[in-house]
Amino acid sequence: MRLDPNPLFRRIITPWYDSSPMCWGLLLAMVGLMAFSVAGIAVASEDPGLSRHAWVPWLLFLLCLFVACSISVRLLRRFFQHREPEN
Repeated sequence: MRLDPNPLFRRIITPWYDSSPMCWGLLLAMVGLMAFSVAGIAVASEDPGLSRHAWVPWLLFLLCLFVACSISVRLLRRFFQHREPEN
């Protein structure tokens, strides 16, 4: 009797927090937070009294950018793995 090449227990099961809809939602939230931080940078750069606190929105922007890039790479990798032809 031959073994099944694709047994059921070898399928990759992604948890709910790593599913594609959750990744898209997180990516959308990061874009919204980046827009919020850009507004904070604009406000902090206009007021001389707030210019020394401009590092806070810059830090928020950089952290959101890092998370958005990470999630984008994850989604792209998942997209291209599903498109590979099976041999």
